[in-house]
Amino acid sequence: MASINPPLERSAGRRVGVAALQAPRLVMSWEDWLTFAAAAITFISVAVSLEQANWVDDMPAFVPTTIAGLLIGMVAARIKFFAAAIHPVGLALGLVVVVLAAQSYADGAGLGDRLIDFRIRMQEWWAVVRAGDISNDNLPFVTLVHALIFLAMYFAAWSLYRWQNAWLAVIPSGVILLTNISFLSGQPSGAFVTFLFGAIVLIARLHLQKNQTQWKREGIEYPDFISVSAIQLTVAVAAGLIIAAWWMPLGNQAKAAESVFNTIAKPITNQSDSLVRLFHNIDSRKGAQLHSFGSTLPIQGKVSLGTKDLFEVQSPEAGLIRATSYDVYTGNGWKQGKRDTQRVDAAATGVDEQEATYESRDVSILRVTVLDPESTLLTPGSPIAANIDTTIETPKGFKGDIEEMRSRRGLKKGDTYNTIGTQSRATLVQLLEAGTDYPDWVAERYVQLPEDLPERVANEAARVIAEANAVTPYEKAKALEAYIRTFPYDLEVESPPPGRDAVDFFLFELKRGYFDYQSTALAVMLRTQGIPAKVTVGYVLDPGTGTETTYTVRKDNAYSWVEVFFPGLGWIDFNPTADRPEGGVGGLGSLDLMPQDEPFISPDLGDLFGDGLTPDDIPSPVTDALAETPTVNEPFNWMIVWVLAGILTVVAAAGLTGRVAWNWGMGGLEGRAQLWAKTQRLAGWAGLGSRQAETPREWSRRMGRAIEQEQAALTLSDAYEETRYGRPDLQRIDEKQASESYQSLRGALLGKLMRRKQRPPRSKKA
Repeated sequence: MASINPPLERSAGRRVGVAALQAPRLVMSWEDWLTFAAAAITFISVAVSLEQANWVDDMPAFVPTTIAGLLIGMVAARIKFFAAAIHPVGLALGLVVVVLAAQSYADGAGLGDRLIDFRIRMQEWWAVVRAGDISNDNLPFVTLVHALIFLAMYFAAWSLYRWQNAWLAVIPSGVILLTNISFLSGQPSGAFVTFLFGAIVLIARLHLQKNQTQWKREGIEYPDFISVSAIQLTVAVAAGLIIAAWWMPLGNQAKAAESVFNTIAKPITNQSDSLVRLFHNIDSRKGAQLHSFGSTLPIQGKVSLGTKDLFEVQSPEAGLIRATSYDVYTGNGWKQGKRDTQRVDAAATGVDEQEATYESRDVSILRVTVLDPESTLLTPGSPIAANIDTTIETPKGFKGDIEEMRSRRGLKKGDTYNTIGTQSRATLVQLLEAGTDYPDWVAERYVQLPEDLPERVANEAARVIAEANAVTPYEKAKALEAYIRTFPYDLEVESPPPGRDAVDFFLFELKRGYFDYQSTALAVMLRTQGIPAKVTVGYVLDPGTGTETTYTVRKDNAYSWVEVFFPGLGWIDFNPTADRPEGGVGGLGSLDLMPQDEPFISPDLGDLFGDGLTPDDIPSPVTDALAETPTVNEPFNWMIVWVLAGILTVVAAAGLTGRVAWNWGMGGLEGRAQLWAKTQRLAGWAGLGSRQAETPREWSRRMGRAIEQEQAALTLSDAYEETRYGRPDLQRIDEKQASESYQSLRGALLGKLMRRKQRPPRSKKA
């Protein structure tokens, strides 16, 4: 008959080749090993790309972890047993692989010593995580990345060999690759092209293997070496695509991928700085914003600031503009101490006028246009008020001093706002005579130091002060400022080693650094002498970089400095970094960058905060600035997106549940047997289930007549009987006929089922 597939005649050479291929094999067939080779090419290219990124110096190689993940996942997927029992064993082996890879980054002469060091450092890092502290150890990051690589490879191998789905394996790795190359400079042609080649071959291989499985089930003969012929065609097609990809401007695509990545990650990075706190020493090479104005300020190494425009600022003079401050030193960086939070309406003053009793301070206005979303408000000196609704943070139990102001609604590109703040105009005589009668809220908060601070840090501070013959707090601060300014400015410095105090490392070993190092050293050395100090971060406006009073603030304008408290005068800025002028007296942010003969506005703070203060009492033009209407771009209504996403999720879950329920119990059935089982299930729901004494043909005829599809029912019955009882090479009904018969029966049975559901119930007879 025409439907019978005659066996192919094989030559003697072909029979020998087949016999060799059918000889005992390790784990799986040569076809599956060919698939593994394509997978190895694909995923090793991702590992090589990650190695080229050099996120951490001396990062252990990812290629062995990648191959181990693929091999373990492949073997696990080939074991015909419950996945719930296989995965724990596979993941346990993965843990061994990750630890062996990461231990090479630990310290120690031998494997045993490195494993002990690995355990201790991971325990210390976990303690940092639980305490909300700052970590400067890269070992946890190394371990995490290797763990993620292993999991990705294990999942990819499981997708290939258990689910026979190449897309589930390729797409996540492609996302990792594109995200990684978006952080690299130049055109990442090598890794991308290799990945593209491997992915094309892998997808083609899985498609062919699925067809081979189907052909075997249907008894269709095919050439034994069809995979070799197919892979030749695949390589030719892949080569054409690679040539096209080689000439693609991947820099633009990388930027697009980076933009998408940043958009997705922005809500997370804006709400939490945990990743910065725990993994701040990695090198992203993209000029990431150094200061996130979050709850921590890690001391980082090898800083790349970038040149992206962040704000456009109208300021009366150049100098420092403030964002937030940090008061708890941890040895690895700074944290924000306990604070009170308060909501303040637009144009209202945020400080308690009864507690703000500082003298000789001027009020300045800052007008800001947002070019990159940022909720923390910039202020000229110590914050007082803004013309938008804010949330302010003040020291715990004291409301006369604002540490930070944030917009309550968030700020988008194009938004504008005005802030007012105060800077000291104290004279040298006032600073020298300020004394040491510090308020309790200052003395209890701003002289804190970690218990394990090396003693030689305090000794060095005392030595510098003694050599300068400094007596008053101001003289001591200026002496230490001048000393630290002798350390060269350098962005390409190391971060402190694990367990090493940052100030001790800076003073006695590194002996160079950038503003975060210098400001931290000055604040800590002042605290060793009992002088209250804190580190403040923000930006610096350099003379000559603005047009009249307008300045463009970029990422490379990031800066940090030290605020020192003087009784009766408040916070005074000091700049210990030698790249810009020193502070201490006068100027916006107390940098002596411009003459101070004619200050912008000069009411004393005592005049500004009198009894019964209202916004109307504040002198013009401050009131005019607070009365100005800010520019507010309405944010995108994400509620609509979340509602639609929720609806789609419910629909998808319902569809998945329905599909699982519909296919329940049919996992071992394929082809015609599955079509027959589905027809029986639908017929049972429609009230046409089979009877105990009926043969398949008898039931099919009765069911078909009931829905006017007798011929289709008999055709499907014949197809099922051929599959169940006949020889594979004697099939009269092909797959297309069986499928068309099932589709006809399915439509008719669903129609009968719906009519049955809609039929009103019969009324009971009285």
